Amino acid sequence: MIKIPKGVCSPTGINVDPRISKLCDEKLKKHIKKVSLKCYKQAAKQLQIEAVINLVRGRNTFLLAGTGFGKSQIAEMYYQTIPEKDRAVIVTLNPLDGLGNNQVLKKELAGFTAINLTKLNFNKKTAADITKGVYQFVYLSPEIYLNNKLWDELYFSPQFQVRLGLIVVDEAHMIFIWGLVQSCKGTNNFAVHIRHEDSGIFWPSYGNLGGHLLFQNEKPILLLSATCRPVAVAAIKKSLKLDDDSIDMLRGELTRREIRIICAPMDNSLASSLDVIKVFPSGKDITNDKLVPALVYSGSCNRTLTVLEVIDRARESHGVCYLANSKCARRYHSCSGNLDKLDTVRDFADA
Repeated sequence: MIKIPKGVCSPTGINVDPRISKLCDEKLKKHIKKVSLKCYKQAAKQLQIEAVINLVRGRNTFLLAGTGFGKSQIAEMYYQTIPEKDRAVIVTLNPLDGLGNNQVLKKELAGFTAINLTKLNFNKKTAADITKGVYQFVYLSPEIYLNNKLWDELYFSPQFQVRLGLIVVDEAHMIFIWGLVQSCKGTNNFAVHIRHEDSGIFWPSYGNLGGHLLFQNEKPILLLSATCRPVAVAAIKKSLKLDDDSIDMLRGELTRREIRIICAPMDNSLASSLDVIKVFPSGKDITNDKLVPALVYSGSCNRTLTVLEVIDRARESHGVCYLANSKCARRYHSCSGNLDKLDTVRDFADA
């Protein structure tokens, strides 16, 4: 059973700055708000503040909040309650490499050091750097966390345990979903969703985290999810060996009220994309600058051109789809090179 940490100060390892941990809740709230305004130029949400206070007090915390809530900022704000000289490390379990890579970029843009571990980049030098506290945030998949000998040597070493500041389980609902794989026949049920370097016995791994999480040097655990039904929450707590007394549940708004989903029956084949005609008005009725901004997702490069040709028919502007600088619609392929992806993320962050 993962117990509630005995106190905000453990005899060995990372501890919150005593000047912060000794603050009463009201003063601690003010401190967190100040940190948020300084770092993010916006006020912290109430549940963000409650989550950080919980972690400062040494409480395991499960936060349910919708996409875009700012869940990733909680670990950042908590990190800033720890003295910089201690070189603390926050470990985050991610279900997919793509999410880890994205979080690393965000952390670097926020001024932190971070790395996303995969089988391709995790070696002895990287392990030594992590032990020294070179990286403040370490992202890795459950498969590496549970089934990698080099990680075991690092994670269970006294040198690393004294640097461990927090364990974060991102997309925690996947513990429930992938834990079900153990009872399924076949090994390729979900294999299409993972990258090659983290394939193998990755899927059942997320359902077996409890044993490893027992070794956290009395540091709190933060679970995050935007999609978690009550039955999933109960299963996750059981899987991680957490009872109602050893974890605090914080529930936010899971729905996105600004988003509405409209399902329109298709009259034509998906490959033809002819149903797009019903969505776009003629250019004679509405000019390009008056069109509602829209994104059309396609499954292949060829399909994107087909969609542009159909939009041309709808707009009665034949041939415009072949213009690179069309004022109506253009193609963008998500398979850009890694350097392009970095530039895109930075441009978006700086916009």
